[in-house]
Amino acid sequence: MPDELNLQKLKEEYPEVFKKIPANITKVLLSEETPSQVSDICFKNGVRDEKRIERVAYWITLVLLGGLSMEDFTETIEEELKINFGAAKKIQDEANRLIFSQVKDDLANLYGVGVKTTPKLEEKPKRPQKKDIYKEPIE
Repeated sequence: MPDELNLQKLKEEYPEVFKKIPANITKVLLSEETPSQVSDICFKNGVRDEKRIERVAYWITLVLLGGLSMEDFTETIEEELKINFGAAKKIQDEANRLIFSQVKDDLANLYGVGVKTTPKLEEKPKRPQKKDIYKEPIE
């Protein structure tokens, strides 16, 4: 996570992004706890390389900023870190529990993240079964 000087620079360079982000999300992004939570999540799930931990932090930040959907988060971790799906899913579950849950409503309202809608399938009307006049009895 960026330090104060880098954050100020980011705010100056991308003011439209920071205007769009709710205060709770900014608070989580700037929290001193978030980097340690990311490290803990990674260590618990076998990701111990510093560069890989930074990548996970980057993807978590992208989710918080709306640049990566939560649905794609697990797949991205699995593909980019070359880890199995189970470990990637555990990382996502821990990130949901420790980080994303703090701003769940803001993410849902702002980006539609976490709100799953399933399209309704139309039921086909059942046709009454008729006797097939073309079938011949098997002897």
